[in-house]
Amino acid sequence: MPRQRPGAADSPRRNPGSGTRARSVPPLPPAAPLAADLLRSPRQFAQRLSTTAPQPWRYLGVVALSGLLSGMAYALLVRPAANLAAQVAGGGPPTILTHLSNILGSTFLTALTFAVMWGLGRLGAGRNSRSAEVYGASFVVLPPLLLLVILWILLTPGGAFEPRGLPAGAGAALTQQAALRAAAQTPAAWGLLLATGLGLLGQLGLAFRALGALTGSSSLAWRGVLWPALPALALQALALLPLLVG
Repeated sequence: MPRQRPGAADSPRRNPGSGTRARSVPPLPPAAPLAADLLRSPRQFAQRLSTTAPQPWRYLGVVALSGLLSGMAYALLVRPAANLAAQVAGGGPPTILTHLSNILGSTFLTALTFAVMWGLGRLGAGRNSRSAEVYGASFVVLPPLLLLVILWILLTPGGAFEPRGLPAGAGAALTQQAALRAAAQTPAAWGLLLATGLGLLGQLGLAFRALGALTGSSSLAWRGVLWPALPALALQALALLPLLVG
């Protein structure tokens, strides 16, 4: 029987390849900030955003939610006018397409507002401004305001939307105009106008601070905010034109 060497049984068996160095795991890419982080600290939002790869579509969900809520608020506000006009014209309720078109119209104008802010903000503040992501995240200001307006509209008594002094036998167009004037004079309509205006000012203020941190220049930040300000205001006014005329 062959003699074992001393300590041979106790020595661990070496696995093949154990001498090779383990492959290093690549670090995970930094996480992008949430849109709500822009409300807490625009500068910290910009610092965290600067460490991520540019993705212009990153906050499109916030834009879509804001547009949908804006369309719902407007559709609820003008719903009594559409109902009255449909009853005078044909004696029945309006089709779902009537209310859906009001929702989609405001949603489209919100998306167009974002596109204008993105494009003109990039022209004003430069390529490194990340204007698509900054302005996309800035729409986080609107959902809380619009939800309050929707609740306000739902709690408004139906008599507030009834037109006053409408002559007997008035046609559908005249009835709808009178009902729109009545809706425009309700506190809920003023709430929607106020939420839209204050929301836009809030977006521009937050964007100014974030753009300044990203570009390192206050003059570029001012240009990135002032260039899209008036076109964005015009688009929001166009979305609420029937109420403004009323």
